[in-house]
Amino acid sequence: MGWHQLRINEDKVEKSILRMALLTLVSMILLMGCAEQNVNREDDITLPKFSFIGLSEPLVDKENIKVSVHVKIPYTELQFTRSGDEFIARYEVAVNLADKDKERIAGKIWSDTLRLAEYKDTRNNSNTITAVKTFMVPASELTINVRVTDLYTKKSTVLTDGVDQSKMYAGELSLGNIIIMDNGAEGKSKLLMNESFYEIIDTLRFKVRILGDHHPFKIKYELKVKDETKVNKTILLKHDGPIDSLLSFIVPLTDMHYSNYSLFFAAEDIKGNRVLTKSNFRVRIRGVNFEVDNMDDAMKQLIYLANDRQIKEMLKGDELQKIENFKAFWAALDPTPGTVENELMEEYYRRVAFSMEAFTVVQPGWRTDRGMIYILFGPPDEIQRGPFELDRKPYQVWEYYHIGKQFVFRDQTGFGDFRLDHNYLDQGDWRFRY
Repeated sequence: MGWHQLRINEDKVEKSILRMALLTLVSMILLMGCAEQNVNREDDITLPKFSFIGLSEPLVDKENIKVSVHVKIPYTELQFTRSGDEFIARYEVAVNLADKDKERIAGKIWSDTLRLAEYKDTRNNSNTITAVKTFMVPASELTINVRVTDLYTKKSTVLTDGVDQSKMYAGELSLGNIIIMDNGAEGKSKLLMNESFYEIIDTLRFKVRILGDHHPFKIKYELKVKDETKVNKTILLKHDGPIDSLLSFIVPLTDMHYSNYSLFFAAEDIKGNRVLTKSNFRVRIRGVNFEVDNMDDAMKQLIYLANDRQIKEMLKGDELQKIENFKAFWAALDPTPGTVENELMEEYYRRVAFSMEAFTVVQPGWRTDRGMIYILFGPPDEIQRGPFELDRKPYQVWEYYHIGKQFVFRDQTGFGDFRLDHNYLDQGDWRFRY
C-alpha cells in the first residue's frame, strides 16, 4: 500500500478541508505501507543500493596514477539475520578497473560481516559501511565497475563510472581530483561521498594533490553558485624544488544557501604551465529532490498538501526562518521519524520534478491539471490517447484501476496544455486556485 492509494471524498468540500484530509490520509497510508515493508523485509528486499566514487592522483613516475575507489553501503540495504544476541549481515564487494578496450587491468574482491547489537541500528540509514581500495594503473581512459552483493539474499547491484586521465601528464604540471570533505569537525572530516551537504555549511574543506617541477606555483580556487562567485582566492606557493604534495584548504563561507555549487581549482608554475580541475557539490535539505532550487519554490509547490494560510506563514521571515518552517512542516508528516530520510517528502518532490519535466507547456508542470493529478495520485495504471479522428481535439484518459478513478484531459488550444475535463470537477474541487 502507498500514499498514492489515498481516496478523496467525492463530495464538494472546501479546499482547506480537502487539503487537510489529504494531509492526514497521506501520512496514515504511507505509515501503514512502511510498517508492512518492515514486517515483510525478507520477502520484498530489492537490489542493494550503494554509492561509490573514484578519485585519481598523479604519481612521480608520470606514467601511472593512483586511483582510490571509495564504496559506501547503508546498513538499510543489507539483510540482517538474528544470531543469539546479535544481528548479522554479510556482504561482498568487487571492484574492477578496465581500459578503454574493456580489458580488466586491476581489481579486488572481498567480503565482510557486519555485527550489530541493536535491531534499530539495522534500520537507520544514516549508518553506513565505507570501504576504500587503491590501485596503481596507467594514466589512461578507465572504467570503474563496482558490484555489491548481499550474501544472505544473493542479490547484487553493479554501478559503473568512467575516468579519463589520459592527459594527466600532457604537460609539466599535474593535478589530482578535488577531494571535498564532509562538514564534520576539523580533523574528523571524511570524504564527501554523495556530493551533498544536508545543512548550510560555514566552512569548506578540500584537498588536491599537485605534482610539478618548476617552482614557485600560483594556486587559485574559485567557488561559484550558478553565475555568482562566492569565493575567489589566489595563493603563491613558495616551494623549493619539485613538488609532490597533497594540499589541504580550509575556506570560511558566508551567505550560503540551498543550491548547486562548483569549485574550480587551478595551478600554474613559473614557466606558465597551467592545469585546471573542477568539482561540484550541492547544499540541500535531505529528501528534497535535486530539482528544487530554493525554499520559496519548495513551499509554493506544497499547494496539494497545505492550505494558503499555511504556505503564507512558512514564507515569512528570512532564509533561515523559512528553512526551519519547511523542516517543521515535513517533520510533522514524517512517517518514519526515527530515520534520516523522510520518504513522503522524497516521493512528493520526485513527483513535482517529474511533472516539471513532463507537463510544462504554458506554465510550470506542477501547476498544471495533469501535474496536480500526478502529484496527488502518482503515475496512472494506463493512459489512453486520442483522437483518431482529425476533427476532434487531442485528449488523454488516465486510468487508476487500483483506486477506481478515471480522469480525462483535453487540449483545448492545440498547444499541449491539457485541462481536466469539466465533468470531473464535479467529483470534488480538483482545480486548486493559485
